[in-house]
Amino acid sequence: MIPRPHHRSLLLWSIFLLAAVATGLAVQRLYQTAQQEITAQSERALLQERTKFLDRVQSYTEEVRRSTITELASFHVDGLGHALRQWDEANEIIVGTFQWDHTRGFPADLVLPPGSPSRAELTHLWQEFHPWRLLHPTSTQRDQTKINSWQTLAYRTLDHPAFPASDLGYQSENLDILTHGGQRADPWAGWAAHDTQPDTPWIFWYQAGPDDAVRGCFVDVRPIMRQLRSEITDPAFARLEFIASNQAALSGPILAGLPAYRLSADHGEIFRQKENRTRFTALITASLFGVFLLGAAALTLYTRREARDAERKITFVTQVSHELRTPLTSIRMFADMLATPELPEAKRLKFASTISTESSRLGALIERLLAFNALEKNGRKTTCAPLDVTALVYETIEEMNATLHTAGLRAELDLPTAPMLALSDHSTLKQALLNLIDNAIKYARAGELIQLTLTTTATHVLLRVTDHGPGVPAALRDRVFEPFVQGGQTLTNKAPGVGLGLSIARGMLRQAGADLVLLATTPGATFEIRLPKIT
Repeated sequence: MIPRPHHRSLLLWSIFLLAAVATGLAVQRLYQTAQQEITAQSERALLQERTKFLDRVQSYTEEVRRSTITELASFHVDGLGHALRQWDEANEIIVGTFQWDHTRGFPADLVLPPGSPSRAELTHLWQEFHPWRLLHPTSTQRDQTKINSWQTLAYRTLDHPAFPASDLGYQSENLDILTHGGQRADPWAGWAAHDTQPDTPWIFWYQAGPDDAVRGCFVDVRPIMRQLRSEITDPAFARLEFIASNQAALSGPILAGLPAYRLSADHGEIFRQKENRTRFTALITASLFGVFLLGAAALTLYTRREARDAERKITFVTQVSHELRTPLTSIRMFADMLATPELPEAKRLKFASTISTESSRLGALIERLLAFNALEKNGRKTTCAPLDVTALVYETIEEMNATLHTAGLRAELDLPTAPMLALSDHSTLKQALLNLIDNAIKYARAGELIQLTLTTTATHVLLRVTDHGPGVPAALRDRVFEPFVQGGQTLTNKAPGVGLGLSIARGMLRQAGADLVLLATTPGATFEIRLPKIT
């Protein structure tokens, strides 16, 4: 069996839609794969940059601790106070020094730098450390890193690989002095940083033996932070930022060398740009694909419309040929019969009347074709003027009375007694009304009424023509004013005419500033002419 045209079209559209869906899914899959790859690259780069920078933070802060402790341990015990003051004045990051011993405590004139802990807190730090030191005489580094709110590190500076004896200045001599004085020589140094207050200076201390005096200093953290921030890598691969614990919720990895800070890490700009470009490319691809689909649909609709118009024109030519051939055949036949010499006078008159009728029918058909052609080319000129619609309706019905009577119909008029003026063209309006009445005669059942009603609104005069025929099928109501559509059907029906009456009537009325519409009424059909009202 050969597929019907609409079946073939449906099959082609099904294949096209399947291909479109497959293409869309492929584009979506490619976009998701690209996004996943970019995310994976971003995560790898972020982890790499974060790990590298954390190592740098650890290395730098350890270097600060080692160098500061080395300086503290290198001062000679004689003239220690003067040496500490000179060191404080010469070093940018040192913001204060101090000394403390078991019997005298701190000097009375000691001035603590802003933000530093109280003397009691300072004393508590090495008093907490002292018993551990006595219990672990052989240890080289304290394993407990927390004293209250302070993160701490403690080192035994004797024979420690990070503190070579050659870097420790007078430590050996100081230890000999302790030994000759009958005291134990066991040098330890420590570092403490507050774990929730980032502005609190770091504390460093050094003690040559358990019973020796403690020497120490305060280190400003701000220069250290500036240096570390300056070493943050290019944000193209990762955006790293220090967050102080008193400014935001604690998040990110704990920094062993900076206990009051966390490292915030986010994806780099280069990956954000890749994501944006991928998203933009996917959007453009989807848009182009959508335009392609819409174009294909529009082309299909246009092709179908063109094919339908071509089919209508072919049918139109066939129908017009038939409509023209019928009166011409009648005219030719009756003209030949009139030429018969012995033809009775009564038949001669009848044949002449038939020829006249067929000629009028042929002339009306040609006039409709010419009017349609003028409308199609917009070449018809219309001049509007004030018009009494009531009088025009009476005039038209009077001309159509004989035709109505022959068809077994009668007109029922509901018109106002006073003139009703509208702005229109007399010929145009009369032709439209004749067309509506003619359609009612063709399709209304014999013995029924044709009702003509004239009403007004604030802006329009409304002329309605209602018949009680079969009406217009709902599926074809929107096409009833299209050319070559006849009586709600195509030109294949048997009603006389070529399906141009309603199309011509509405086109001519619109050129005159009026309109013709089909109202939703049952049974039958109701057409309404809407004319501009003259107030």
